[in-house]
Amino acid sequence: MLADSPIIYIKQSGEPSVPVTVRIVWLPDGQIKPLTYWMPDGSRFEVKHMYERSPNAFLKDRGAGLRFRVKAELTETAEWDDELLHAQHETYLYFIGNWFCGKSFIDGRYGHKGKEFIPVTLDVFPNGEYELVYFKVNEARYAVEKTVAVEPRGNFNAGGIGIRHKVDVRVVNENDDEDPDPKNSVRRLASVYFEVNKWYVAKGV
Repeated sequence: MLADSPIIYIKQSGEPSVPVTVRIVWLPDGQIKPLTYWMPDGSRFEVKHMYERSPNAFLKDRGAGLRFRVKAELTETAEWDDELLHAQHETYLYFIGNWFCGKSFIDGRYGHKGKEFIPVTLDVFPNGEYELVYFKVNEARYAVEKTVAVEPRGNFNAGGIGIRHKVDVRVVNENDDEDPDPKNSVRRLASVYFEVNKWYVAKGV
């Protein structure tokens, strides 16, 4: 694969590949679910249905990764044409790279008594860079307002391997970014860890 080739892209049958930015939720069991994607012109598509998820290591010259077959609906367009909105189509969504298909060999080696695996929502860009958007711990939903640091470090009391994301967060409602209790807004500095194919926080922190 060429260095400047996108590693996140969509492709319909007979059509060229198109790089996209994708919002995904990374579930506690290590599975990835695409939620939304943005085309290069800013058009926004919401994934309405996922038909299949499969490894795409068998694809020529593309290496490891994931392929999703989805039905998506256009919910925002840069062309400002209301007649285009809510149009649906089926397409393939590709995530290329080992980062998206890590194996769970760590579960048998470490036990994870100090870890709480959590769902994390990310925006992943065509080149594989990403931003944390939300995560949930003990039913509380946190919006990430700023990433302070990203470093190769696990939690020493909960396994000791992984990548730590030090983030400024605040508690928000389940379905929007408003504070559940504006008079007592909960804001804090948190550490979220990525370990092979799962996200976790240290229990009791």
